[in-house]
Amino acid sequence: MNALGNFTSLTGKEMSDITGKVDINTLRSIAWCSAIEGEEADGKELGLDEKAFGRLMDMATIIKFSEILTVQTGGAGQKKSEAPDKRPKMFWR
Repeated sequence: MNALGNFTSLTGKEMSDITGKVDINTLRSIAWCSAIEGEEADGKELGLDEKAFGRLMDMATIIKFSEILTVQTGGAGQKKSEAPDKRPKMFWR
C-alpha cells in the first residue's frame, strides 16, 4: 500500500489510471517504489535512484514483478466466474 501511495505521489497517477497495458517506465517506477518500501520495512535504505535500480532488472525479473503486481492489485489475478450452463437440466431416473 505504501509503495503504491509513493508511486502516486511521485507520478500523480492513480492505479485506476493505469489499467490495461502499462508502459515499462511506469512498471519501473512502481518496482522502484516497492523496493524502497521493502528496504524501509527492513530498516534499511535502498540507496539507488530509479534508473540505477532499473539497470538491475532483467526481463525475467520484469515479468515476475508484473505477475505479482497483477495479482496483488486484483487485475488478471482474479479468476472470472464461469458462465452458468444454459442447457436445460435433464434428470434421469
